[in-house]
Amino acid sequence: MRGWTKQAPRASVALLVLVLATACASPPSTPATPATSSTVVAPSVPSSADTWVAVLGVARTPGALSGDRTDIVETLGDALEGAVVVSPTSCLEGLPAGSPPDGYVLAIQQSSRAEVLVLTDQVRREPSFVGPVHQLCTD
Repeated sequence: MRGWTKQAPRASVALLVLVLATACASPPSTPATPATSSTVVAPSVPSSADTWVAVLGVARTPGALSGDRTDIVETLGDALEGAVVVSPTSCLEGLPAGSPPDGYVLAIQQSSRAEVLVLTDQVRREPSFVGPVHQLCTD
């Protein structure tokens, strides 16, 4: 039973990554808004269903973010691969108002702000947004 307990969180993270990668994957029609150099930090407290994210990139297509995602996963290690996601912006409620509705974000996600910031510090990239988001897409 011990081996199952250790594998369950990893399987859950892998499932979450799969859901985020495939959810709402319709082709965008407008270019992405470039990220600013200053970080936006959401003031709200997340509900239990929310996830904290640090947005490290925004693009019109998910493929435009795949190289950066690979670099971040290499820095953090394969064990944290599920924490590095590329998701349609339309699937994340709570992103800043300037986020393109039909673009994609590269983000580090965790259950708390502190965990997100620890991982962001390890990759040495300044996020354009740090805050809680609610995941709208589930399939």
